[in-house]
Amino acid sequence: MLVRFFTDSDPIRRAPEGPGLRLILSARWGALAGIAGGLLYALVLLATGSWSQIAAVVGGSSPWLGFAVHLLISVVLGVTYGLLFYREAPNLASGIAWGLCYGLIGWFIGPLTLLPASQGAPLWTQAQAREQFPSMVGQLIYGAIAAAAFWSLERRHNDWLLLDPRIAAREARLRRPVGTAAPALWLFVLGMGVLLPILLA
Repeated sequence: MLVRFFTDSDPIRRAPEGPGLRLILSARWGALAGIAGGLLYALVLLATGSWSQIAAVVGGSSPWLGFAVHLLISVVLGVTYGLLFYREAPNLASGIAWGLCYGLIGWFIGPLTLLPASQGAPLWTQAQAREQFPSMVGQLIYGAIAAAAFWSLERRHNDWLLLDPRIAAREARLRRPVGTAAPALWLFVLGMGVLLPILLA
């Protein structure tokens, strides 16, 4: 059973790789993409002066421990992105749009909800939204970079699979087409993300 699940081919569905192998690959690509996004997110926090607050929460008095925890969280978020958005982006632009939505949702959950809750502060206040606005920029950058890196790794692997025309036809059927309602969802989520700080300000 495990051999079929993690094998390089799936004879039952006549697929070039088993579902377990696809799960491992998407998690690995997501982890690498999360590291790339997390490094740029850390630079944004350093440039805006918000790193000390984040580091104090996640790492206590040690900035290096805070950085390590930040990268670990970035890897976990990247793996989650990889598992959720595998085969969702037919091109780089749609991948970045999914990443921006993912980063914005991360801002709602992390800096606006979990961070003040860990400090015993009220949630979703005007002051909190203003204070965490630089982290929203960082989260959007994280999402965009992680999504672009994941799409590049996924495409590199798929280009190797598409050498076989039978596999190419199957992969084309499984990938989400361009003409769907996804752009409307992107606009709605990103529009709400822009309007929320304005409404709370």
